Amino acid sequence: MREFFIVLKFEFLNFVKNKAFIISTIVLSVLIIMGLLIPNIQDTFFGGSDIEDDTSTEIQEDLGSFGYIDQTDGKVDIEVLKQNFQAGNLKEFSSSEKLEKEVDSGDIEAGYIIEEPLKYKHIIENNEMIGFGSNMFEASLAETYRMEEFENAGIDYSEIKGLISPEIQSDTVVLGKDSANNFLYTYILIFGLYFVIIMYGQLIASGVASEKSNRAMEVLVTSTDSKNLIFGKVIGGALAGFTQFFVVIATGMIVYNFNSTAWDNSLDFLFKIPGDVLLNFAVFGILGYLFYAFIYGALGALVSRTEDISASATPITIVFVGVFFIAMTGMQNTEGIILKIASFVPFSSFMAMFVRVSMGSVKLWEVVLSLGILLLSTILIGILASKIYRMGTLRYGNPIKLRDALKGLKED
Repeated sequence: MREFFIVLKFEFLNFVKNKAFIISTIVLSVLIIMGLLIPNIQDTFFGGSDIEDDTSTEIQEDLGSFGYIDQTDGKVDIEVLKQNFQAGNLKEFSSSEKLEKEVDSGDIEAGYIIEEPLKYKHIIENNEMIGFGSNMFEASLAETYRMEEFENAGIDYSEIKGLISPEIQSDTVVLGKDSANNFLYTYILIFGLYFVIIMYGQLIASGVASEKSNRAMEVLVTSTDSKNLIFGKVIGGALAGFTQFFVVIATGMIVYNFNSTAWDNSLDFLFKIPGDVLLNFAVFGILGYLFYAFIYGALGALVSRTEDISASATPITIVFVGVFFIAMTGMQNTEGIILKIASFVPFSSFMAMFVRVSMGSVKLWEVVLSLGILLLSTILIGILASKIYRMGTLRYGNPIKLRDALKGLKED
């Protein structure tokens, strides 16, 4: 065990003392701090009330300008139409030529020639796939028509409108998990785990390959057991990765706790994550990281040059990206059959089960079973990786295919 801890300490310090590690940690922490201090910066340099006034002014200025020509001889109440039209400001034109000219030059968003109370011509520069101006104008024109017709019939439209479009009040009682509110922090944690595994997995593979290329691996293997080397490297990298992840997340939580009133506690759902969710993320995340880190370490031992790592690691990287995609899509439906199956497969359970725990309802036996399978698989992968690591010290030249390596171990 002493040799294991020596390797572990060396690898951990080798990661955390690296300039890239230090700089990336500082940059991410500073960005989070600056983002969370935005309300304070605005209050200090601009003043709260002024900001609100400026914001409302900017919103009004950002509303698009639209043109119209009324050819109905007053059959349409233009003032009512303008009040109902929420897409922007309506500007009157005297001729279709002037209207088309300003639309073509981009001075106004679009133009409407009202031919009858329920008939108009739409003037646009380009027929875009997405455009809400026409729909808004139609709704406004229809609303104006209804108001006029009811008034002409001597009926109070405000009373009728309440019957046509009644305001419905509802309260939602959530018996399970509030998936909508949990979506954002689940997404951030999953993406953070994806980033850590991809980055540190490649670093571990590169470290193993570089030791093999400079023959340091041969000396190491003769000095201690290969299990101590591969487990020390992987767990050391895991500690470094989660240290960086923890520092960044903890920085955000600490700054927000001191600054939550400035945000009116609107980010509580993001920085005050339930303890059971964090515990599941920590347990499944660490095991998932170790599972893939062992694989990357073994793949690093199969090549003689660091330049060959990318090609050697491509298959497992594709699998990992597929797992990430399943987790992301599963967040839309935590009861989907694909996500449920993936939550028991070692390659994907660390992400899939966390999504289900965070955003859905999962029985305790499912969590325990998934965790047991992942733990056992991680231990077996670690043992297999140590054997591949030892075998890789004796083979140089072209990269060894994983299939050939497994075949060689079976023959031995």
